[in-house]
Amino acid sequence: MIERKIFRFGALALLFLLPLFALAQKGEKIQTIVIDAGHGGKDTGALGAVTTEKAVNLAVAKKLGAYIEENMPDVKVVYTRKTDKFVNLSERAAIANRNNADVFISIHCNSTEGTTTARGAETFVMGESKNEKNLAVAKKENAAILLEDNTDAYDNFDPNSTEAYILFSLTQSLYQSQSLNFADKVQKQFKNKAGRHDRGVQQAGFLVLWKTSMPSILVELGFINNVKEEQFLNSEKGQTQMALALYRAFEDYKREFESENHTASKPKANDKPASSGNGGTYFTVQFSTLDKKVPVTDKAFKGVKEVEVYHYNGAYRYTSGRFQTKADAIARQNEVRNLGFKDAFVIAFINGERGTLKQAEEALKK
Repeated sequence: MIERKIFRFGALALLFLLPLFALAQKGEKIQTIVIDAGHGGKDTGALGAVTTEKAVNLAVAKKLGAYIEENMPDVKVVYTRKTDKFVNLSERAAIANRNNADVFISIHCNSTEGTTTARGAETFVMGESKNEKNLAVAKKENAAILLEDNTDAYDNFDPNSTEAYILFSLTQSLYQSQSLNFADKVQKQFKNKAGRHDRGVQQAGFLVLWKTSMPSILVELGFINNVKEEQFLNSEKGQTQMALALYRAFEDYKREFESENHTASKPKANDKPASSGNGGTYFTVQFSTLDKKVPVTDKAFKGVKEVEVYHYNGAYRYTSGRFQTKADAIARQNEVRNLGFKDAFVIAFINGERGTLKQAEEALKK
């Protein structure tokens, strides 16, 4: 069978020109996220013994959206689908672009041929496929265009042609660094909070990511043809844990982005630190975030000095120490990380409310 020719001027021109239309991430706040439940309708995606990929994707997508809507009222959540329907790959990206989204996340499940022992979660960003495994995943996900009635939007792209993916190496997204940052946070949450085997952050040529004009990632929650992983992903507990991991990663990404732009959202009136002596401006080290409140003397925090807790954006956050200089806080951060809390980071309070590090530095100079 002769492969369709893909090295046409139109395709090459589009690939080269696409980044020129993209702008830096809009504004200084993350206000809109588009959540894409992969596959749907006549496109079942990968098949497990008792469920389908499209069903798992949708369940996790809706849970993730619900967590964001409940805890982040300043963020608009848009879904590419909320029911079992088929949506073209180009339309999924178009939905994100039309809504001027700040972040796009496409949710999928993996599967393999010839083996049922592959396991773990991985997160992809748009880029050149570095190995045959990544290429195979991209081919599988891009094959959805073969179910579409009109493929003109893809300029004769053949999802089964290895040669076609060479085109993806000719362009680099302006959002690649942000996408990689978000993807890294997702993988840490999958590993540390959801207990999944970490397959790392990968790059491959996904049409649904290529068409988006914002930081974008595609997650593979696990292998649906692995009996144990299918049981986990098809369970209420498993879907909740994966959705929570994605929520926490998005929360961390949003906080970091807005802190760097000095626009971090202020806590609500009931979200001030729960410890005594809330007034004042200081630096502290946040080292743990929990859905349920536990005592600051909990054995899980053994060895951590001066533990306090505050409630913010629907979660309980645990901190260590209060410092008048960022340098002192960084020294405590290193101590806490050496105790096993590898994700500990410095935050600041201004008059008892969450603020940016720069705001605290300026306030303490006065």
